[in-house]
Amino acid sequence: MLVKIREKSRGIVAYFLVGLIAIAFSMWGMDSLFTAMRGDPNELARVNGESISQFQVDRMAQQQMRQLLQSGQIDPEQLDMNLLRQFSLNQLIQEELLRQKAADLNMRVSDRQVERQIVRMRAFQDENGRFQQETFTQLLRQEGLSPAAFRAQLHEDLVNQQLLGGLSDSEFVLASELTEFQLLVGQQRDYRYRVIAAEDFISQVRITDEALEAFYREQIARFMTPEQIRVDYLIFDPASLVAGMNVSEEELQQEYQRYADTLRSQSSSYSAAHILLTYSNNAEKQAATQRLQEARQEVLAGADFAELARDLSEDLATARRGGELGPVQPGSLNAAFETALFAMSEPGQVSEVVETEFGLHLIQLLAREDASVPPLNEVREELRSRLLAQPLRAATSDKLEQLRNLSFSSESLKEVAEASGIELHQSGWLVRETLPSFWAESAVREALFSRDVIEDGWITEPLRLQDGRYLVLARDAYQPRQQQPLEAVADEVREHLTQVQATKMAREAATTQLEQLQAGETLRGNWREITGATRNTQNAPRDINREAFRLSNNNTAGLVTLANGDTALVELQRVQQGEVSQDQAELAQLRRLLLEDRGYRLQAGFVKQLESEAKIELR
Repeated sequence: MLVKIREKSRGIVAYFLVGLIAIAFSMWGMDSLFTAMRGDPNELARVNGESISQFQVDRMAQQQMRQLLQSGQIDPEQLDMNLLRQFSLNQLIQEELLRQKAADLNMRVSDRQVERQIVRMRAFQDENGRFQQETFTQLLRQEGLSPAAFRAQLHEDLVNQQLLGGLSDSEFVLASELTEFQLLVGQQRDYRYRVIAAEDFISQVRITDEALEAFYREQIARFMTPEQIRVDYLIFDPASLVAGMNVSEEELQQEYQRYADTLRSQSSSYSAAHILLTYSNNAEKQAATQRLQEARQEVLAGADFAELARDLSEDLATARRGGELGPVQPGSLNAAFETALFAMSEPGQVSEVVETEFGLHLIQLLAREDASVPPLNEVREELRSRLLAQPLRAATSDKLEQLRNLSFSSESLKEVAEASGIELHQSGWLVRETLPSFWAESAVREALFSRDVIEDGWITEPLRLQDGRYLVLARDAYQPRQQQPLEAVADEVREHLTQVQATKMAREAATTQLEQLQAGETLRGNWREITGATRNTQNAPRDINREAFRLSNNNTAGLVTLANGDTALVELQRVQQGEVSQDQAELAQLRRLLLEDRGYRLQAGFVKQLESEAKIELR
């Protein structure tokens, strides 16, 4: 969750998610990623006794979905919420294992480290690299997170980074390994290949009725029709209500003034110094207050604040610098401290005595740079949206109440559509296991296949979608999961068995040719020559090229079955080793890449070991 906010500012959200899914495959294996989620809907897994709930999984999956949609790099119709949920469950299991291990090792991250990390996150900074409280709040609101929840998750992430980072930091790469790696990776090969097509053997295949029926009975579970439903539905978009709302110029001017005041208070840059005195009882507190008040009068009379800070302040880290704190960003210090600091407008001003949990402070404003406020015309639409937010909420509430009443009292969804003025739509067949787009959202999925909709034919209440719209649906047609008779799937079964047999015959023919080639015979026919191939060459099918790089001077020929059932015979002809660079910058970069790869593999192995030692129960 946190990484995606960091990456949001870099525009590689979709690639990040794909990378995480790849990590899940490598760490957990194919089976775990596609483990069915069934049983108790409120608890999907227990990790050494710690529960992972449906809510946690849905929230993470929905965040991933919003992230992908916002990136604009994924077609919404291609999103598979079931896959995202399964991936999210595995990621939560992985995070829980790391959290438990870090707790066992007594690893800690301070609140100050968490705050420092937040201020440094690029997603929360302006173009000048300054932390923006408003941006921070808005981004968290978009993700459905409170600042406290975000800080808690960041704390956990930092602890996990500390744990995994300690593993990867122990890796090293020898000079000889760099040389061997360059020779191997830069290697080029010449080879030739020929394809023995399975299609050429199809005419020789004969599938008997007995074989067809035997396969059908052995694989009978493959020939079930999925549970599916077709629905009528309408979608209410609150944004459609905005067209009928107006904002006066006077209201815009007033909102602009509030906007400008807020921007100045939250985005201005302050530099300050302070004197800190601590106390342990009321008498000490009174004495410290009096001494700071005296110091304030001395500064107002012309004394040097920095000299007083060096002499008086108990904050040793800043006292030697004359009390200087450096730049202060809103939200980075105690609220009472910031209130006093931000209330000052002129450099050199000194506050009254301020009390925080650290003690008593005297604060001097050293510098202040006010944020530039854009002209009204540049933010007119944003301000208009702000002003319309409250009336829009009220109008939305009224419309939703109308839809609830109509869905309860109407005989059909068509009546609801006519009374509400919302267009009626009909879906295609929606299969429970492969729901597309918003149909896969948890509330929608649950309603689609509920007893109320399927058996009783009820119209649902408005269901809120992740994008803020609302869906109302009713059953048009329903098909339960049921067994298909052999007669209905006979052609499909025959085609499958024919392809399997043809693939086998192609492999046998290719094996004969391989044996002839290894015996020194000359094989005539259609060979394709590939020269200077690298591991990533585009001049040959990937599986064939991979086979060519598996071969060696001691084993120069091999077979590979292709995805379409064909078999390729590959013969290696020449190997040219890669070049070894002497450029120190290139070598340093290559060393870093190898260290990152080894560190990742070490981390992956560590997590896999945690998983093997843990008691993980999937519901």
